[in-house]
Amino acid sequence: MATITLSVPDNLKSQMDKVTIINWSSVARQAFTQQIEDILELQKIKKIREISEIAKDDNREVKKDYFEKLKKIAKGPHKKMTIEDLDRMIS
Repeated sequence: MATITLSVPDNLKSQMDKVTIINWSSVARQAFTQQIEDILELQKIKKIREISEIAKDDNREVKKDYFEKLKKIAKGPHKKMTIEDLDRMIS
């Protein structure tokens, strides 16, 4: 298994040290895994959009549908995505 070094603010590290029942490496692995899964799902959605050849004027409703799907897959402590964020990602 590979090793990485992760920097966190001192106050966060202090709080983490107080909670000894948590395996912080496992928490980080799970977060990394979820982030990768989310990115792969976004790439699939983008590819579907490219294949579907949706007219520029018609894609607002499709973006709303994608946005609703993304809300379902966006689990964890991620920044909440807005419809404008999605618009920038798939335009």
